[in-house]
Amino acid sequence: MHCPECQSEQIRKNGKNRQGKQNYICANCSRQFITDYASHRGYDDECKRECLKMYVNGLGFRAIERVKGVHHTTVITWVKEVGALLPDAYEARRNASSGRTR
Repeated sequence: MHCPECQSEQIRKNGKNRQGKQNYICANCSRQFITDYASHRGYDDECKRECLKMYVNGLGFRAIERVKGVHHTTVITWVKEVGALLPDAYEARRNASSGRTR
């Protein structure tokens, strides 16, 4: 086992974390770590895409949470991220024959 910070092999046990996993500490740099970090590191792109599509089609955040099992604040964060990619304003195009905006 190596320290993720300094790659030292001088590691010792340092109690357990709240989830019951073994904590380790490096004797060289005092970095505390665990060997096996959570395998669930977020949602895949397909799930994200489906949640955003559901939102665009009129489902509320809590309805998406009930259907997909993704917390509503996570969906809100995704909507904000996509919204930040959109332009702030756009030029309305005028119809040449009637002078009306589309």
